[in-house]
Amino acid sequence: MIRDHMGGTLSLPIFYFIIAGIIGGVILASTGIIGPFLVPVLLMLGLSSNIARGTALVSELFMTLIYTMGHAKERNIDKRVTSALLPGAITVVLGANVSIQVPELSMDFAIGILETIIGIILIYTSVKGTKEQGAKTSTVAKIPIGKFVIVAVFAGFAKGFFGIGWGPMVIGLLVLLGVKPRIAVGSSLVIRLLLDCLGGISYASMNLVDINVVVVLSLAGALTAFPAIKLATIASEKTFRIILGGVITLLGAFVIIKALIFIP
Repeated sequence: MIRDHMGGTLSLPIFYFIIAGIIGGVILASTGIIGPFLVPVLLMLGLSSNIARGTALVSELFMTLIYTMGHAKERNIDKRVTSALLPGAITVVLGANVSIQVPELSMDFAIGILETIIGIILIYTSVKGTKEQGAKTSTVAKIPIGKFVIVAVFAGFAKGFFGIGWGPMVIGLLVLLGVKPRIAVGSSLVIRLLLDCLGGISYASMNLVDINVVVVLSLAGALTAFPAIKLATIASEKTFRIILGGVITLLGAFVIIKALIFIP
């Protein structure tokens, strides 16, 4: 069994958290996305909405550190992209502090809605982005930085507020603009490091992080680092992202149903 941040015992054994960490690690390393999977899973495993978001952010920090080094080794990081996405690091803190003002059930419902939207967008961008890449090739130097800055601001706030949103928003845009998926994933992970650090500190300062769960998720996720990075480098992204989009959409639906059931 595993204990929560207040010392109580969660109803599910540690095995479920290990599986969540392994699957989350594969998703993060290969697609640059984990929040839309990890946050609703933690909600279903018994963590409160606030604790789930804070715990997910800190867990992602340790996983992302490992995965970023792996992507750097594979030369999947573009400095121009990472520079353009930096403003998102500012708004993630704002989003984290604003989110705690929202009632628990309302936040669960909002997370479910965003999950569903992100899942649908991910499927759409995967199909459309792949087709557009076949028709033309865009270099990072040709993409207007201003577009990335705007997206980074909104995506950073969403990451802090909902615990999810950075990967799907940023990577989806990069893919649509013609950036190679592996470059989009690797470059976004660099900024995710800063986002997770700032967001995680914000939640930790409010005692909204379950350290025991963080340790389990991080260690389990680390096991998948290098195989998943290789997958991102050599494999086609289209099918994997469509499947991931479907899973995220279903998770969002489950979270919405869970929130509606407990609404008084």
